Amino acid sequence: MTLYEEPLPDQEKRQASPEGQGQFQRYLTPTEDWARQQIQQLSTAQLPTSPVPSVVPVPSPPQPTIAPPSQQVPEIHGGNIILYRTPTFFVSTTNRQGRRVHPLQGPMGHTTNLPKAMPQQGERMAASVTRLLPQVAPINPINKGRVTIPVWLETFVVVVAMTISLVAHAFNMFNFPRYELDEGTYMSSAWAILQGLITPYPYSYGHPPLAWMQIALWVQLSGGFFTFGNAINSGRVLMLFYALGCSLLVYLVVRRLSGSRSAGLLALVVFSLSPLSIAYQRQVLLDNIGVFWLLLAMYLLVIGNSRLLYIGGAAASFGVALLSKEIFVLFLPVMSYAIWLHTTKFQRKFALVAFTYIVAAMGSSFVLLAILKGELFPYSWHLPGDTHQHLSLIDAVVGQVRRSQTEGSLSTSWHVWVSGDSVLVACSIATIAFNAVVGWWKRQQLMLALFSLSFWFLLIRGGVVFAFYFIPLIPLTAINTAMAVNTVISWFAKLLRFDFVRIVLLLVVIAAVIPYDFAHAGRDFTQHSTSAQQQAIAWIRQHAPHNAFIVINSYLYMDLREPGGTGVGTAATYPLAHVYFNVATDPDLHDKILNGNWDRIDYIVADSEMLNDIEHLGGPFSIIETAREHSVERAVFSADDQDTKLVIRIYEVQHKIARPTI
Repeated sequence: MTLYEEPLPDQEKRQASPEGQGQFQRYLTPTEDWARQQIQQLSTAQLPTSPVPSVVPVPSPPQPTIAPPSQQVPEIHGGNIILYRTPTFFVSTTNRQGRRVHPLQGPMGHTTNLPKAMPQQGERMAASVTRLLPQVAPINPINKGRVTIPVWLETFVVVVAMTISLVAHAFNMFNFPRYELDEGTYMSSAWAILQGLITPYPYSYGHPPLAWMQIALWVQLSGGFFTFGNAINSGRVLMLFYALGCSLLVYLVVRRLSGSRSAGLLALVVFSLSPLSIAYQRQVLLDNIGVFWLLLAMYLLVIGNSRLLYIGGAAASFGVALLSKEIFVLFLPVMSYAIWLHTTKFQRKFALVAFTYIVAAMGSSFVLLAILKGELFPYSWHLPGDTHQHLSLIDAVVGQVRRSQTEGSLSTSWHVWVSGDSVLVACSIATIAFNAVVGWWKRQQLMLALFSLSFWFLLIRGGVVFAFYFIPLIPLTAINTAMAVNTVISWFAKLLRFDFVRIVLLLVVIAAVIPYDFAHAGRDFTQHSTSAQQQAIAWIRQHAPHNAFIVINSYLYMDLREPGGTGVGTAATYPLAHVYFNVATDPDLHDKILNGNWDRIDYIVADSEMLNDIEHLGGPFSIIETAREHSVERAVFSADDQDTKLVIRIYEVQHKIARPTI
């Protein structure tokens, strides 16, 4: 349906101006048409020779007769039916391309009448000037290249690539890499969620809890913590699905931004088969969960074409990423720039406000949790009403910021990255510079460069850097690399004026990447680093009494505390098995259960990192170190772990007075 408005007398000049042409049309009423005809007849008639009488009778114009509604014939103009007409305003139907039925008829062929507007509204519309909205073109139109690829062929190729990614990530994932402290922490936190808690120990606000809530949901859907062996294995299966989802999203983002399916395939291969990706994306880490939601937010933006539903979906996805790991707040400025690029000019302000509001509303729930628990401000501030000692969100944030490189340095992590995939690390830097320069002409590539650059600022800031911090850079580097390579090859193809050359060269690059990745990922498929940890669990099950107080690392927690775990089987659990860090720092354990007495500890199961913390952190950790000094070594297990050895030692504390065991 189209609304037309005829110009009022004071709009005649506008109608005649070039910018007004085509916007308004003039339709004469029957009375005006009759007057125009009379004037034309008088102007063409010959003047009489006889004297003209002083008064010339003017015939009265004919009055149009109005037929009853049932007999009225619809007025048709340009193939469109006039639905409503006033002297300065009318409403007509429009012909839509490809529409076969009459625009006023429904499926049954009956005419539907539109409701009348209020009288005052009709008068206002009749006296107003019609305004036309600007034409909105797609932000990222898909360029139809000269080489047409059927949808079924594209789907087949993507499915094959995803299958290769699935096999690469799944093969040997229960054996390599070794179980990390963080993996055990997040699996035990997911168990606490199912018990009505946030963490098994007092919640320290180190990270938002939404990520391990997703793990808890997966555990419920998959049948429990031990469906795939031990608890961490179950979490690694979930990480496999997140990795596959990231692979698909990387392909879709590049395909949309570049308009090239072969470039999207290159990004998928670089991301999925990199040795760093295979190693890190197997682990139960918050970064792997947050990256999936970040990529989903990027994808919704680039395909949204300024539609509010997609903008809201992108904001919600980014909010989930932020609540999965707080470090993703670094991408908020770049996400705002992406909103600016992928919305039309007259929608940008509203889109930015909507996006910011949704992200702020979701992110502030983390702060709201601390406020409701009375744990926002530190107890040391002695605010009114704050009468008991407690953990604090502000203290946790300050503590995270102050963490130094003594815990994990950039130089050490850099060595791990380069030894794992030096080409990917080089691309993570080189493509930033390339896309930043090209971005002055192609803003989408500048946006991608800013995504990677934002995270590099975190790594080089001078604080703690662990090797797995590289996880968010892996998909961003794959996207930047694919866009940069496609740009260079496209320039070469334009010189030859043959686009098929671009596709062939991209496929050649893909063919070179695959053998390189598999050649450098050999240990990901051959090493069994977790074997030492699994043997330690089996030893405890066979030799340690179930009432023993056992100091452990977090990756053993679930299998000793939950019925059915690999350290328990069908027997009773180990309710006094506790993580060493909490034994030293939690007053309920250190002061109440142990009463500050090392002689209450029975066993210590420690790897090299745990022993390093116990020996060098001092302070409350001295209770564990003293117990180790009064113990004997009962078992030692070792396994190859990348370029080093993973060694786990089990100590039995020699008590002053023998304690009964069960």
